[in-house]
Amino acid sequence: MARTPTLKDAGPETAGETEDCLRVRAPGGSRWRAGLQFGREPVDLGEAEIEAAAKAKGLTPEALVEMLRSDSSLSLTPHRRPISQPEATPEA
Repeated sequence: MARTPTLKDAGPETAGETEDCLRVRAPGGSRWRAGLQFGREPVDLGEAEIEAAAKAKGLTPEALVEMLRSDSSLSLTPHRRPISQPEATPEA
């Protein structure tokens, strides 16, 4: 039986650390929800963004996600995004 490729098998251009996020789109056009703007282009919300938006609205992160899920004008999908690594700074 053939082995299923994993992220460890990926080449250097695709390998790297990733984090879970929620990809949100408004296929019908611009839409504001929970103080965040969405449009046809996907917006990836990681844990930090969800927590910050929830805090700004006085909600729990779970309540904010439920608010997004309940909006039929939005499309939500789980996603993994790369974690940007800080660039090394040359030492003097």
